[in-house]
Amino acid sequence: MAKTTYSYQPDYAVPPGEILEEFLDTWGMSQAEFARRCGRSPKLISQIITGEAPIEPATALQFEKVSGMDARVWLGIEADYRLHRQRQVEKEKLAESAEWAKRFPVSELVNRGCISRATSKEDRVANLL
Repeated sequence: MAKTTYSYQPDYAVPPGEILEEFLDTWGMSQAEFARRCGRSPKLISQIITGEAPIEPATALQFEKVSGMDARVWLGIEADYRLHRQRQVEKEKLAESAEWAKRFPVSELVNRGCISRATSKEDRVANLL
């Protein structure tokens, strides 16, 4: 019996700063106070909340001490968010090549089994590449 594997690819990612902001609201703590407790600058905490700065391992360890949420969770949320953003960038780059892909006999290539049928213009470009 063949084992079926399902891939989980959500079409969104929650920025870690959004989660941090919710924690701060729940605790009734200001960004400045959280920064002080973490030993980080208020500017860095603000940049993390706005998504301008990533949560690095040392910062995740400080967040763990203050928030009680494991550093691996903070880093996992950060990694998922950054990966999602990079996938969006890649998708946009592929979409820019949609006109280029029209030069190819895509239907013929699909019929011959050279490439798989695409569900979007980005997939068509990726299949051709």
